[in-house]
Amino acid sequence: MKYRCKVCSHIIVAADSRNEQDAEQNQAAEKKQLQTKAIDVGNRPPETKSLTKKKTINLNFAPDNPSTQSFGLRAKFNLAICVVFLCAIIMLYFLADSGLKKDAENQVSEKAHLLMTTMEQTRDFTSNVIKPALYQALPDRFIVEGMSSSFCARTIFDGIQASYPQYYFKHAAPHPRNPINQADVFEMSIIEKFSANPELKAWQGYRIQGKEKVYCIMKPIVAEKRCMRCHSEPSLAPKELLDRYEYRHGNENGFHRSVGEVIGTLTVSVPASVVVENTRNKTMLFVKIIALAFVLLVVVINFLFSKMILSPIKHLANNADDISMGRFETHIDTSGTDEIAKLAKAFNRMKVSIKMVIDHLAR
Repeated sequence: MKYRCKVCSHIIVAADSRNEQDAEQNQAAEKKQLQTKAIDVGNRPPETKSLTKKKTINLNFAPDNPSTQSFGLRAKFNLAICVVFLCAIIMLYFLADSGLKKDAENQVSEKAHLLMTTMEQTRDFTSNVIKPALYQALPDRFIVEGMSSSFCARTIFDGIQASYPQYYFKHAAPHPRNPINQADVFEMSIIEKFSANPELKAWQGYRIQGKEKVYCIMKPIVAEKRCMRCHSEPSLAPKELLDRYEYRHGNENGFHRSVGEVIGTLTVSVPASVVVENTRNKTMLFVKIIALAFVLLVVVINFLFSKMILSPIKHLANNADDISMGRFETHIDTSGTDEIAKLAKAFNRMKVSIKMVIDHLAR
């Protein structure tokens, strides 16, 4: 109820007793309702109460396995280089060995052909120049030292052999006048080939002579008409020839030949073992030089790889470990424009994003 004072004209509010009782009842009901809510909140299960608590994040991670760290990026990189190097060395060895062997064979063949040409020219000069001149000057004489092409060629080769003892020359023949020219088993097999195949003009290749590998060239010696005076019947041979080779003691070697018959081979050989060994040494020297160059190259590549790639990656990995442990103040170096710098910038953005998410969850 409202009343106005007659003295001071103020308005006075007077509470109605009935209204006061209603207000007190309302306040009591509200208080009881609040008490009931408090009891309900206190009696909630633990799972419900945990939702109101501040959320936490577990940052404990299992440590890296040492066995996985032992075979790192550097080891894989070096392993790949070693595999490539091994394949390259094997390929280079066979290529170099094949090339050097071919070059050595060409050298040996060239030396053998040169020796053969020298002996052939000596025989031709004796038969075509010296022998006719001596016959003209001494028609009734046979001077072996100037008229026998085999003797002259052999004498000249003896001088060559004094300087090159590994070289070999021989008029290989079955039953020769000079025992030094007796054909061995291998030479006899080649003579039989020449006899069986008249179109075969030469044989060349490697053979084992004694204990050494040699490159050999053999050409057939075919009896011609001009050879018959000394190689047909002993009764037709010059007296000087019979005396020199002791025909009077029954030695008929070198006689009873016919025109067109293969009476022997002109044989030369040069050593191949020394050349092959030198080739092998050159090949090994080449491989060693390549291997040394590879080792130096690997050292330089490893230094550059460690400085330009491995160190930045390790630094970035350490930064990532720090961030994973909650140390968001870690500084990530984002300088540069290469791929590693781009990766560092991406990590830096990820760090900011993770920190924002964690801060949001922590509220």
